[in-house]
Parts: sequence; structure tokens; C-alpha cells
Amino acid sequence: MDIRQFQTFKSAADLGSFTKAAQALQYSQATITSHIQQLEEEIGYPLFDRLGKRIVLTEAGKELYPYVVELLTAYSKIKHISEDNHTVRGELRIGASETMTVYKLGPVLSQFKKQYPEVTLSLINDNCMPLREMLHTGELDIAVTLEPHVDDPQLIAIPFLESPLVFVGGSHLAARSMGELQDECIIFSEKNCSLRRTFESYMERKAWTVGSHMEFTSMEAMKQCVVSGLGISLMPYMSVEGMLRSKDMAALQTDDELTFYGQVCYHKNKWLSRAHRTFMEMVLGQQDTGNQRGVQL
Repeated sequence: MDIRQFQTFKSAADLGSFTKAAQALQYSQATITSHIQQLEEEIGYPLFDRLGKRIVLTEAGKELYPYVVELLTAYSKIKHISEDNHTVRGELRIGASETMTVYKLGPVLSQFKKQYPEVTLSLINDNCMPLREMLHTGELDIAVTLEPHVDDPQLIAIPFLESPLVFVGGSHLAARSMGELQDECIIFSEKNCSLRRTFESYMERKAWTVGSHMEFTSMEAMKQCVVSGLGISLMPYMSVEGMLRSKDMAALQTDDELTFYGQVCYHKNKWLSRAHRTFMEMVLGQQDTGNQRGVQL
């Protein structure tokens, strides 16, 4: 048996798809199929029921799964067995949302790379939901997200800052309330984004109907559209603080308080190396400068 076969098995089981496992592990579809077939031959039983495009663990697969999790955890420990009390080395795969990368992680990443040059560091920017999925599949070690409190029994989520959300519009809308602006164009982030879901939930509570709207994958593009007067949006205060102070955009009045939390997340079964623990300590050690409740918007 090969460790890669077990990694393929776990990824396919977690994602429910050989195709998604191939994408996650960057293998060809043929390699994924070969790994599963070899493992099934070794075990002597089929591990998956192939139901069209869906795959489901058989009873043998369900019995094998916890042992594979235990094996891969031990394998991770073995890869870092050369660490001693004075050395931080190894591989660190981090995921972060765009806002956290731009406004919080820059100094941490710079300091970490300078202090621990023996650590191979990689960073993926994505929305919070895909980042959490990558923690489940093992593609990421740690995710730093900005979203509502994470409620996932498989993940450990440690909050380290609180950031209010603010409704914003062009400077010509200063002193206007959200209730007066129902007909304005709505500037959304993409659909699998926590910010988008929070905005849509707010509109549903207010019985608003989504009319004219635009959708962007980039927070910076959204900000420029707001500044240009193209519509209104909902954004983390930390990402627009400078533009509000310079009056390039305006905060819109509302009685509702919406809050996101900066969180460091990892899988509960993830073995944390010295590199992992050191990075998380550096992130969690940041002063909570995201809580701006006392600032007049």
C-alpha cells in the first residue's frame, strides 16, 4: 500500500467525487481511479458505491475511513519528526480571505518569513467557504477568515478580532439611510461569499427585492464602483476606513449592527507542527484593531 492511495481515498470520501479529488490533489482522473482500485484489491472489498456521478462509501469504506484519518495524522507527524525545541521548519499551507490578507496578514507573513526561513510557506486567497472546504480535504493546514462565528464540529475556530460591517455608498449619499436607498444598484460580492450571504439575509429581513445589481470577485473592484457612485454595498469597516475618512465614500445610516469575526481555523484532527503553532500564535497575538465600534461612521 502507498500513502498516496490513502490520501486519495480520504479526499474522495470527503468530497464525494473522484473528479473533485483529482482537482484537489492535482492528480489525473486515471491516477485517482488507479489508487482506489489498488486499495480495493488490497482490502478485498469495494470501498465506494459508484452511483452515476456520485460516489458513496460502502460499509467497508466506512470502516476503513477512521483508520485512514489516524494513519494520515501519524504520517504528518513523521514528516516533522526532525523538529527539535529550537527549530521551526517544514511546510505551512495557509488560506486567507482577501480582506484578511490585505489588512491583517501582511506584517505577520513578512515577520514569519524573516524569522523562520526554513519553513516553506504557501498562501491561497479565496472566500471563506472554499477555504473551510480545503481544511476538510487537507489541502490547507490553517485558514484565516473574516465571517460570522464558524459553527463546524470538524473545525477548531479561534476568534481574534471583531470587525463591524458598514453599508457604504458614493459620497453624494452622505447622511442618507438604507431605508431611503432601496432602488439603488446593489454591489454584491460573489455568491459563495459570507459577505454576500449576510447582505442578502439583511435584504430578506427588510423585505427588499433585488433589482439592479452587480457582482464582483474582488473587494477592491467593489470599492471603486462605490466611489464612482455606481451603487451601494456592504463591506468590512477595516477595508473602507481610509475611504470613509477621506470622504471618497459615505457610510449609510442603519439601526442594524452587523459584525464579522477574524478567526484562525484548522481541522480538529490536524496535527499541529511547531511551524503551525508558531504561525497561529503570531496571528492571534495581533492587537484587536478591527473592533471599531466607537468610531463615528
